[in-house]
Amino acid sequence: MPDIPISGVPAATVDLPPVAERFCRYARVHTTSDPSSSAVPSTARQLDLCRMLVEELHAIGVRDAEMDASGVVYATVPGTAPDAPVVALCAHVDTSPDAPGQGVRPLVHTAWDGRPFALPGDPSVVFDPALDADLGAHLGHDLITSDGTTLLGSDDKAGVAVIVQLAADLVASDAAAQAAGRTPLPRPTLRLLFTPDEEIGRGADPVSLDRLGAQVAYTLDGSGTDRLNAETFNAAEAVVAITGVGVHPGYARGILVNALRVAAHVVAALPADEAPETTDRADGFFHPHALTGDAEHAEIRVLLRDFTDAGLERRRALVRDAAARAQAAFPGSVVRVDITESYRNMRTYIDAVDPRAVSAALDAARAVGIEMTLEAVRGGTDGARLSERGLPTPNVFTGGHRFHSRWEWNTVQNLERSLAYTHALVRVWAAEPRRT
Repeated sequence: MPDIPISGVPAATVDLPPVAERFCRYARVHTTSDPSSSAVPSTARQLDLCRMLVEELHAIGVRDAEMDASGVVYATVPGTAPDAPVVALCAHVDTSPDAPGQGVRPLVHTAWDGRPFALPGDPSVVFDPALDADLGAHLGHDLITSDGTTLLGSDDKAGVAVIVQLAADLVASDAAAQAAGRTPLPRPTLRLLFTPDEEIGRGADPVSLDRLGAQVAYTLDGSGTDRLNAETFNAAEAVVAITGVGVHPGYARGILVNALRVAAHVVAALPADEAPETTDRADGFFHPHALTGDAEHAEIRVLLRDFTDAGLERRRALVRDAAARAQAAFPGSVVRVDITESYRNMRTYIDAVDPRAVSAALDAARAVGIEMTLEAVRGGTDGARLSERGLPTPNVFTGGHRFHSRWEWNTVQNLERSLAYTHALVRVWAAEPRRT
């Protein structure tokens, strides 16, 4: 096999457009969240970026930017169309704990020629269009990656960068119009929202909808380009707690009830063709993602995902049945199941509160020549929880791919496309009437 060339130069050495430069700068800040922490936010390091955003928004001219005690950042870009709804734009500052997030070094691969390349920090991290069809569709783009030792953080610092750059563009446009004696272009009042801990399912929890004061919102947290997510899984997590009977293994006959064997029996009872690795599109799944314990006590954590209410209820019932059958198969064991809901399919709430959240987003795409794909997202966003709480919040693309991994990438052109689309989205909402 031929040697694969090492590629990439530090982003700081490349002349980048403002949104891409901003993204690479934010990507360097360590903001990994921690699901094992009960602190709010789960890691103090996320506050480093939150404070940076407040300072930069103030410097731009967004004077009311502030961070609350939970690390949530709120800010306002005043509108020029007083009868339009207040629109919120949201992104999260944390990165996933699924891959290393400390010491991110964004690299740029200018005008990529389509050939495979490896990253200098770890040459085993290879980018090959034969293995990544999305990558192959970006010939000639200026690719942005990490150095291979960390994730990149496009999820969701790309969204953060697009929103802050939008604010900078709008404030500068207002100043230019005022200097020229012109009326600024119409737009709704924009509320900017940046949350910690989205990656561990807590991003929307501390958000005050009263303080936000928006009638409709969008998370800029989507993968790829030209995609709008207005539908998510219904999501729950089952915790299966198993108590066995412990004894010295040398004298265990007829006495030992091994909790780990009981756990294996539960996992084996879940349908193998309904796992994350065997499903796609509108398929739901069971995902046993953690097993801890010993021969006497064990715990399994199982993610349950389905796009329908009935489908999620079926999955709850199957987990409970698997637990009951395991307990029956291992006399003396005790198997308990506790299932908690994580988030609901946001489409029902969007349609009920204000379906313009979707129709306006599609109108904005048409206005800039984008053929937008409505895509159900196989995961969660802050928008799912915000929609459930009464604020319709679809999710908009930001150009990134292969999130939560050292193979994560985005492109300069994709970031600019996301920014251009968001400008169009703001213009469309300027013409929409506020609902009472």
